[in-house]
Amino acid sequence: MKVNLVFFNVLSFSLGLTLLEVKASLNDSKNFLSNWKDIDESPCNWTGIACSPQHQRVISINLPHMQLGGIIPPTICTLNKLQRLSIPNEIAHCSELRALYLGATYFQGGIPSTIGNVSMLTTLDLSSNTLKGAIPSSLGRLTRLAYLNLSSNFLSGEIPDVGVLSKFGANRLLVI
Repeated sequence: MKVNLVFFNVLSFSLGLTLLEVKASLNDSKNFLSNWKDIDESPCNWTGIACSPQHQRVISINLPHMQLGGIIPPTICTLNKLQRLSIPNEIAHCSELRALYLGATYFQGGIPSTIGNVSMLTTLDLSSNTLKGAIPSSLGRLTRLAYLNLSSNFLSGEIPDVGVLSKFGANRLLVI
């Protein structure tokens, strides 16, 4: 059993280092992630982190309403058991956001109608997820949108024929 304990400690340390790299790339001005520390044996007790009970591997990162900013580093993909990464509706407050690439990230649920408030958005890629429900008509308010990819999801209903969605043509790409 000692070998298993050592393995889990090394594994937890490795997961913790990855999450600390994520934390370092974020602007946590309110210090919500203050308990993310390298002295902890397991990141499974950190704010917003959930681990599988049997393997102690990170399966969920959920950090809503924390006013975090920054870039999520590509090393997050080393959390190879990660099943859920939550990006809250507050994304609508990202007034300068120009491109949002969330393809093949295993997002679930619906496309929030608040996405139509991100007025500077030129590129939106939500392809290859498990999104369900209708395409919100609020996407029509994205007058600068030039590329929209919603393919390989489980969306239903009609494509709203409003605003920019009704004007996709030769200079714009719509993939649904």
